[in-house]
Amino acid sequence: MNDSSLGRCVVYAEIKLLLDYSQRIYQEYLASKKKFIYASVLRKVNARLYERLQDSVSYLKDESFTDAIELMLHLDVWMTIWDCEYEEKNLKLFDAFTFENDINFPKSCVENILLDLVG
Repeated sequence: MNDSSLGRCVVYAEIKLLLDYSQRIYQEYLASKKKFIYASVLRKVNARLYERLQDSVSYLKDESFTDAIELMLHLDVWMTIWDCEYEEKNLKLFDAFTFENDINFPKSCVENILLDLVG
């Protein structure tokens, strides 16, 4: 296995872990009636995912750049709205925390990115 293949495997594992963990946190968020504690953890994980995507663009094929851009756009908008809502409210850990976001999670883009990194 060459350095590039090893790098792709590492990037895949890191991104997949962050995506799986964010999904698990989101499930807890919904189950808890949207408590701030889970929204806060999700914000941190999404920020790490965003950074990891930025650091990993050299491992993506040209076709996957568009998918990465779509995921990054979603994360950017989501985190910007999250930050604005957080600043406006004086939240305690177990308060409900919700906001509107019209840019949906790009599930198919995520699948394409992961397939690209595995290949």
